[in-house]
Amino acid sequence: MRFFLHNEAMKKGRKSERYEDFARVICNELCIVSGVLTDISDGGFRAEFNAPCTLDNEREYNVQLRLSRISTEPLNLIVRPVWSKFSEGKTSIGFLLLHSKDTSRFEKYIIMLKNDKNSDNDTGIASFDSDSLFI
Repeated sequence: MRFFLHNEAMKKGRKSERYEDFARVICNELCIVSGVLTDISDGGFRAEFNAPCTLDNEREYNVQLRLSRISTEPLNLIVRPVWSKFSEGKTSIGFLLLHSKDTSRFEKYIIMLKNDKNSDNDTGIASFDSDSLFI
């Protein structure tokens, strides 16, 4: 999977399909409160924080994603903010995924979301692996 998007590719439109999903986003370096994942793709994700965030677009951040569809340890990821918007007391941030400890788990999760979306038997319940418990 490709994880580095170039500005030119972003201007032409997204190459990766986005999936609506829910997760808790924890990044104490950015915000004192946890954020909420609003969508996810193989290149990164968008999160919303109910507070102002202090961020540097040139810096890499360590984040944890606590995915709602699986009950495994949170994903530990390294990300870089690509854009941010503060409105009505909330900060929305688009994150670019960089190579991380849990990159392979992230990739498997995206594949699961894609397979579940394309399934004819879509029950609305994601199937990650046999050891996962659904919340």
